[in-house]
Formats: sequence, C-alpha cells, structure tokens
Amino acid sequence: MPTSDEHSTAADLDRAVELLAGKRLAVLSGAGLSTDSGIPDYRGEGRVVRKPMTFQEFRSDPAKRQRYWAGSHLGWRTFAAAVPNDGHRALADLERAGVVTGVITQNVDGLHLRSGSRRVVEIHGSMDRAVCLTCGQVFSRSDLAATLDRANPGSTNPAP
Repeated sequence: MPTSDEHSTAADLDRAVELLAGKRLAVLSGAGLSTDSGIPDYRGEGRVVRKPMTFQEFRSDPAKRQRYWAGSHLGWRTFAAAVPNDGHRALADLERAGVVTGVITQNVDGLHLRSGSRRVVEIHGSMDRAVCLTCGQVFSRSDLAATLDRANPGSTNPAP
C-alpha cells in the first residue's frame, strides 16, 4: 500500500500530466537535481571555489592531465555509486507520458538516462565514457577505472 508521500507524489505527477497535456516541454536540469542522489553540486554552499581546468591546459601540460585524471578517478566512485532519485524518475515518467519532450542537462552523472529518460542532451558530456583525443575511440569509464586501478595498485579504495 502506498504511503501518503507516495500517494501525494503520484497525485502531483498526475496533475502535472493533466496541466501540461498537449504542450511541448523541454526541461533544463542542473546540479541541484542530483544532490538527493549523493552527488554534491559544483558551486553550492560550503563548496571550495574551484577554477576548472581548460581544455587548452589539459592538452598542453602532461602534469595537468595526470592531475586531472587522478582527481577524476577518485570522483568517479561517487558518480558510479549514485542512483537516480525521485526527481530523475519523475522526469522519466513525464517523458513516457508524452509531457516532456526531452531533458537538457548540465549534469555529467548519467542519472537521467539511468532513470529511464531517453531524450537527453548532456551539454557537458558524461562521466560514464571517455574519448581519446587522438583517435576518437570511446572508452567505458568503468573499464578505464579498472585499468587505472590495475596500473596504480593501492592508490585508491576498492570500487563500490
């Protein structure tokens, strides 16, 4: 039997479908949507102010590439362990109902796709794959993480 919160959420979703029926609606999402999945937002309260590495810096300096991949490899574990939350699932439900025609997201966590949304534009890319800048080959991030773990034993905690 559904709880009152589940019933209220379902009723709210039904009401949204009713109000938006026949309209074309795209959704723009950002970091706030994924915080309930355990992914910290990039610039939220209490976060360290960061200056992202530019593509030019990454390409021009091997030490910066190494630093980038070391940090990214550690952060990957948080992303890999995250699961879609009610917000992600609600958007997927709205897409299936024909209310939402697509999601444009700044997030790189892949949670929209994992929740069932199919029409997703990831404007900053996705952490679940890496592309070789020389040949264009696409690599699974989980495979790449396993390779990095084997090449650097003891450098990180075991994968989730």
